[in-house]
Amino acid sequence: MASVTSKTPMLRAAAARGYAAHAQAAAASRGSGEVQTTTLPNKLVVASAEPNAAVSRISIIFRAGSRNETGDSLGAAHVLRAAGGLSTKTATAFGITRNIQQAGGSLTTSADREVVTYSVAVTKDHLETGLKYLEATATGQVFKPWELAELTPVIRNELARLPSEVQAVDLLHKAAFRGGLGNSVFCPDYLVGKHSSETMQHYFAANCTTNRAAVAGVGVDHQLLVGFAQSLALESGAGSANKSTFNTGEVRRDGAGSRAAVAVAAQAVGWDSLKEATAFWVLHHAAGLGPVTKRGANNGVLTKALGDVNCSSLFNGYSDNGLFGFIVSGDAKNAGKAVEAGAKALKSLSVSDADVARGKALTLLNLAEATENHSSLLTQLGDEAALLGQVYKQSDLIAAVNSVSTSDVQAAARKVASSKLAIGAVGNLAHVPHLCELH
Repeated sequence: MASVTSKTPMLRAAAARGYAAHAQAAAASRGSGEVQTTTLPNKLVVASAEPNAAVSRISIIFRAGSRNETGDSLGAAHVLRAAGGLSTKTATAFGITRNIQQAGGSLTTSADREVVTYSVAVTKDHLETGLKYLEATATGQVFKPWELAELTPVIRNELARLPSEVQAVDLLHKAAFRGGLGNSVFCPDYLVGKHSSETMQHYFAANCTTNRAAVAGVGVDHQLLVGFAQSLALESGAGSANKSTFNTGEVRRDGAGSRAAVAVAAQAVGWDSLKEATAFWVLHHAAGLGPVTKRGANNGVLTKALGDVNCSSLFNGYSDNGLFGFIVSGDAKNAGKAVEAGAKALKSLSVSDADVARGKALTLLNLAEATENHSSLLTQLGDEAALLGQVYKQSDLIAAVNSVSTSDVQAAARKVASSKLAIGAVGNLAHVPHLCELH
């Protein structure tokens, strides 16, 4: 394939659309690596960092995750993810696969409760090819009925392989939020294979608009990325906000065997409140994410109360709401005891100066690792741009963590202690207490 700096007819056509004119300058640039953001007149947000990275990684992100599903479209976000790379208006599935492979790149689709993300990774000399098929995949899907039918065994295989811990957290969200954030990130079993072409086209049209989108890049010139974003053929429209409120409740799914996985959580906050969310982030690390050394003990302020089970604290922060608690898995009897102990620990959760210092150190390590890894950096840029309409620089996040005081984290702990609980549980639940037994 032609390199991004060659003067081919394809590149001239791309240049006319506005995103390839800066390609040669990008190859020679020596940027600072700072985050750059631009909001286009159509409300689409563009964010980039590390322009000199060896590999160019670009994502198109839509606020089209499962929280946006309705009763008529449950599972659509999962199908949208599985359909990434299928035939589009300008390319066949075979053509997309062959050309991306010939360029030595990768094209992936991911989805969670809030966003659906289309990403490409290519070397700079194949950036033109990468952008071409990323655009086709993210904006031109046609959802041919026979291709959707071929996804049925793929989705069923994914559902059959879900770890019990993942299922427990999924059920926890259903218990805590019911609809919206409570919608499963996985297609309900009874709806697998039931999504028509019309259903998927309607879901895409309603949620994949410029007002609900962002373009993020790592290892690509910012102005080139802005030009690419301007060229995307997307409709405008704000769509529904799909607010979710926290509710107490439990969802249990009994299963065979001798093991159980249980997730318990109280209400936290969303990332639209950076100061409070950062305090919960620090509390999450102080509470414990499991042993930090081989054959080590759980020494977090929460996990040490859970006993000798596989466990971790849990903090799921979304754009406007969140959950904080713990997840345990293991022998059913031990898991049941751990749930009782963990619920009591949540109701009396407290932290010391030493706990907060440890939590801040671990949070800063987590942040540094995330930003040094270009794949996770791209995810961070895309999620913040799409969900918050702005992107935090690494220095901003470091400052936010460093500014967290013991009193801030104690306030987060008090919020958890005073909140009602929600539970999601799967497996042998004979020894797992019901929610009403934990109050």
